[in-house]
Amino acid sequence: MKTISCNACLNSICFVKLCSTDWILEADRMKSQTFYRKSQNIIKEGSQVWGVFFIQKGKVKVFSSGLNNKEQIVRFAVDGHILGHRGIGNDVYPISAVSMEDSFICFIRNETLNEMFLANPKFPIALMMYYSHELRKLENRMKNIAQMNIQGKIAETLLLIHDNFGVNRHNELNVPFSREDIASAAGSTRQQVVMQLTEFEKDGYIEKRGKKIAIRDIEGLQKIISKFSYTQEKFHS
Repeated sequence: MKTISCNACLNSICFVKLCSTDWILEADRMKSQTFYRKSQNIIKEGSQVWGVFFIQKGKVKVFSSGLNNKEQIVRFAVDGHILGHRGIGNDVYPISAVSMEDSFICFIRNETLNEMFLANPKFPIALMMYYSHELRKLENRMKNIAQMNIQGKIAETLLLIHDNFGVNRHNELNVPFSREDIASAAGSTRQQVVMQLTEFEKDGYIEKRGKKIAIRDIEGLQKIISKFSYTQEKFHS
């Protein structure tokens, strides 16, 4: 795939674009760009930290390994989001990241990032706000998942996927999710996901179409989780 310069990039919410013109050119000169095919590893948990990844275009799942190496999806990331920022200041990345579709991702090393921070005050401030918002989302989700039953957990996960990836013209979630992925994000099991999706379909909230899931009643799913005082945070930059 052809390399895209920062000035030609159509991703208007990339943090690098908050830098001065000179530093955008410098970032463009110093960055590397890689095309990742679907299901390809971008970050491997425990690998050495060298810098931060910026998603130019694509969809990524971020996860950590739990007991018996069971995968726990932490969050999803799309165009304009960053990966590996939790590793800044540490020796190794505490998470893994895998592309969910063919993705084009930029990488900037820590040494260059540190210089960009010092020379462009809007850049680190925006990143700090991103960190703050992401932490608040994670805290809210951890609190609510701890209180939710299986029905609430899976409804919340479907809404999380909907918020991050949207739907196509058939009202299907834009990314086909395996039942294992839904279970990993919901903190449940595949069997629980299969049973609950069947119940949701009977109640008219969704429609199963092979691996795809069509959302028929988003307000109904929101009502399920409202009893747990759940606050859905949205953030797209």
